[in-house]
Amino acid sequence: MSNNNPSTPVRIPHSAASYTAATLDPEIRTQINALLIKEGHVTKIQDHLLHTLHSNQANWPTLVENHARDLLRSGEITTFPALIKKVMDDIRHDTALAPSGKTNGTPAPGGDENGTPNGAKNVNVNGNGIRAAAGKGEAGQSLALPQAVVDDALRVTREALEQVCEVEEDSA
Repeated sequence: MSNNNPSTPVRIPHSAASYTAATLDPEIRTQINALLIKEGHVTKIQDHLLHTLHSNQANWPTLVENHARDLLRSGEITTFPALIKKVMDDIRHDTALAPSGKTNGTPAPGGDENGTPNGAKNVNVNGNGIRAAAGKGEAGQSLALPQAVVDDALRVTREALEQVCEVEEDSA
């Protein structure tokens, strides 16, 4: 499968730290993707993400599944493409309302002291006395992907990238 260091890591110029997805050289992106696949990192990232999703206390996959089933049973949605669009729209909606930008009691940009976005509707107090935006999921649970899952997926992805990429020293 893979060892700790691939035989030929992708060399990335130091200046790439300031690149965006739009400015990243397609050749470098292709090399990185090919090595991630060849070394088995894509499968590892996917497996880890799936495990983290299912082990998180929010039980996000079941929440999304129940929401989709409720939409179909209510008759609000009748086709699979419409179901996927509606579920994704609801996830985006709840993600936009999620107080994930809050850090140590500091308001998120555009939010109040509880991290709730300004103008957020359906705001309630959860069992911990913390304000939270009511979501589209069952019993008002948020369909936003839990921040802990996102953080863990980013960590595993970064580790995989560090194994297949080598940043060249700045020649200045």
